Order: sequence, then structure tokens, then C-alpha cells
Amino acid sequence: MEGFIDALVPIVGMVSVFGMPVFIVWIALHFNNKKKEQFHASLQKLIASGQELSPELLQSIPGYVEEDKKSNDIKFSAILIGVGVGVVFLGYFGLHAKVVWASGLLVTSLGLALLAYGIYAEKKNSDDTA
Repeated sequence: MEGFIDALVPIVGMVSVFGMPVFIVWIALHFNNKKKEQFHASLQKLIASGQELSPELLQSIPGYVEEDKKSNDIKFSAILIGVGVGVVFLGYFGLHAKVVWASGLLVTSLGLALLAYGIYAEKKNSDDTA
């Protein structure tokens, strides 16, 4: 019986490590989909009743999500840089593993590239509107 438990621990650990992100993404997508279905069902009822659809009425329907057309690359890049620096510190000071340290540098460089793109796109948009 002890050998069975010893073999079960790594299996449960692997399923937990790789299954938990899948479960979290599924939960997020599931509830997002339910919110959209609720909005569309309410919208169908309003259309069937013949009411005029004004922007204020649409915003009052539960599940309404205003589309954000402007992507926030600078905010996301700052988060990515922070995560990358954290992984660099973890790899260099905590684990003393060059692979983790190098992975952190990769994430940090991706964040810096996205930051440069966000600044460029923001400047280009402000030049286009002026």
C-alpha cells in the first residue's frame, strides 16, 4: 500500500500543476460566455417586444460590456517587465539556476519590446489626431 501512495503523489502533483491553469482558464471563459449569453437573451427579448434600442438602454442590460478599442500595451508591458525581473531575481538569488535566470531575461526583453511598441503606437495615434 505504501508503494501505491508513493507512486500516487507525483501523479497528483503533475495533474495539479498542469491541470490547474487549464481549469482556471476554463472557469474564466465559462463565466464570460454566460455573461454574453445573458446579454444576448435580454437583447432578443427587447427586440421581440419591439422596443427602440438606445445606447442607454443597451448599457442598462445585464452583461453589457463596452468594447475597449484602445489596447493598453504600456500597462501590459510594465506587468511583463515586472514578472521578468522577478523571475530573474528568483533564478539568480533564490534558485541559483541559469535556466530560470535566462527565462526571466527573455520575459523582461519581451516586456521592453512591447513597451517600445506601446510608446511608438501612442505617439503615432497622437500625431494622427493632431
